[in-house]
Amino acid sequence: MKFSVCKLKPKGPLHLGERENWREGSNTYIHSDTLFSAFCHCYQLLYSPNELEELLKLFVNNEPPFLFSSSFPFWKGLYYFPVPQNQFPKSKEVKKIKYIEKAGLEKLLAGKKIEDLISDYRCIPSNEDPAEPWKIENAPRVSLSRYSNHPLEEGGYFHFGLVFYHPDDAGLYFLIRYINSDYKKRVEATIRLMADEGIGGDRSSGKGLFYYPVFDEMDLNTPSEYDGIMTLSLYFPGDNELTNIEDGLYELIERKGYIYSPVNMSLRRKSVRMFTEGSVFPRSPERKGKIVDVTPDIFTNHIVYRYGLIFPLPCKLE
Repeated sequence: MKFSVCKLKPKGPLHLGERENWREGSNTYIHSDTLFSAFCHCYQLLYSPNELEELLKLFVNNEPPFLFSSSFPFWKGLYYFPVPQNQFPKSKEVKKIKYIEKAGLEKLLAGKKIEDLISDYRCIPSNEDPAEPWKIENAPRVSLSRYSNHPLEEGGYFHFGLVFYHPDDAGLYFLIRYINSDYKKRVEATIRLMADEGIGGDRSSGKGLFYYPVFDEMDLNTPSEYDGIMTLSLYFPGDNELTNIEDGLYELIERKGYIYSPVNMSLRRKSVRMFTEGSVFPRSPERKGKIVDVTPDIFTNHIVYRYGLIFPLPCKLE
């Protein structure tokens, strides 16, 4: 399978919150729904609100012109992927492995066990120093009163989590599958703006910015005979995709947060539960996922969506 690849090298630290009011830490990668939200915001800035509305109609009507995976680390010239959820290693050390390089993933998709591969393929965390391409630091912060601009007496002191990617050939990448190649120029132009606008929290202080994106191609070897699919994105199944879902091997994540819109940034979106990256499901029925309406009941300016389309890779179910 051939995909387009976008490599994003951070200019500085990132704050990637996993849930509301979680300031003391940071995620180390960007979920597909966050990427798509940032993309839509920049698409509107680069083109127009009407152009964005027309694009979203295609996704809502299950006719997406392109698909995004979540972002994962690249490091020292290698692309890393999440370990599929159909792996059940017995060793505690192997259970700690979060990512495996592309060549190792191809073996896992074909039905190999990760215990048999870790001596031949690079993983994250690795046995070397550093073990990961990032480090997380907690920076001290003080909350100031809106009225007096003085520190708050209670709860004013806190720590703010920042993730730093190593400056030597490390960063994040995500895959793009073009169903309609006519959108390629627009997608790449929007991603370039997205790198300048930033992704994640604390962007007004210079966090979450990236260097000029690098676009490339990737050939991913997947099995021709398979009975399962692995998702590289968050996945929210459509009503007709629930058959055999109990035979899947997966984890769930709750996604919520605030609206990021030119007309409002203070209202909470409705929360949804989604299947995480690396989840594995039976091949049948065909799984596409859907865009979820998470508009707050009191918000009437426009519909707020959360991206839940699957980015599937063929694999052996077990």
